[in-house]
Amino acid sequence: MMPSFTTFRLFAVAVLTLSLATLSKVSFAQTCPTEVTSVTAPTTVSIKAVGDIVFGSDWPTSSYPVGFDNDLQLRLKNLLGDADVVFGNFEGALTTHDTSTKKPGGGTVFAFRMPPRFAPLLHTAGFNVINIANNHTFDFGPIGFADTVGHLSQAGILVVGEANKISIQKVNDITIAWIGFSHLFRHNHIADLDKLAELVQKARPLADLVIVSMQAGAEGNEALKVKNYEEIFLGENRGNTYAFAHRAVDLGADLVIGHGPHVLRGMECYKGKLIAYSLGNFVGYGALSIKRAAAVSALLQITLGKNRQTLGFDIIPLKFNPQKLPEIDDDKFAHYLITDLSQRPPLTGTVSFPATTEGSIKYRQWLSASELIKILNE
Repeated sequence: MMPSFTTFRLFAVAVLTLSLATLSKVSFAQTCPTEVTSVTAPTTVSIKAVGDIVFGSDWPTSSYPVGFDNDLQLRLKNLLGDADVVFGNFEGALTTHDTSTKKPGGGTVFAFRMPPRFAPLLHTAGFNVINIANNHTFDFGPIGFADTVGHLSQAGILVVGEANKISIQKVNDITIAWIGFSHLFRHNHIADLDKLAELVQKARPLADLVIVSMQAGAEGNEALKVKNYEEIFLGENRGNTYAFAHRAVDLGADLVIGHGPHVLRGMECYKGKLIAYSLGNFVGYGALSIKRAAAVSALLQITLGKNRQTLGFDIIPLKFNPQKLPEIDDDKFAHYLITDLSQRPPLTGTVSFPATTEGSIKYRQWLSASELIKILNE
């Protein structure tokens, strides 16, 4: 039995009171310094990006409550607000194919199948770019993967992450080239830096901006800190996210967006470009953990210029209700956690978000109660 949606509807009503205009007006916490200057104001594109998205599963049986679709769509639309580009990492297959390549069990193997009607729901909620280079879009094999790509495309969403593919988007007289990598060889593999060079160098003359998405790194509370070595998780090589992201920027990427650890990680400005190493979970209904660090998430807001400048960025701190659905976090723990993580080697401390004395005390109390301080200090 899935949880009752009485509480869910109350939260949805509360979220409605937040003005879309308020959420879409970005008062940037900071920018990434660059030597590039413009005599005139550049044409810009506003981007909102979130992490991992799972809308439960209807396999082997469906148990979505009455009103789930409308309530979910309304909640996400009001949280996301307006932006030229809204990006997320969708983990699972949008298909009716009933044969999974996985055998779920033991708390480490999961198969997520979601009904195809969730593709237009994503679009109506605001998403126009979705990454599918992750470890769950093949949960129902090549058929499920092809169905997922097809349903998203049919809904008007740009799909990012197919092997050897550069996805092109045009917004505000700006052309954006998207490239997706993961830790699996059926996608562009994060350890294949030659492939990274090939795709970024191919994309560079095709677009004003190049954005690289990466699903990589270990998972869970122990995976908060960025490592400058290859991370092994459940016997898999999940890549060196630090080396990969830096190499992507060296080659010409203008933004790197990370996801997959299911917790937030630090951010940094590198050569004038923002690297967000993990945006945590965004929706985990019926699936993802919201314990300890996984309970804290963020929505990244960033404005890029056609001249490739990072003009400003900020985050909207999020938390999860009991149904594992996102809502605004008034304590703003994501501000403190990302700032904290961004100061820890190998990151250089170039990113920080606003803090107050009261907020810092609450954050430290939460770290202690969650036993996360020991992980951060290891």
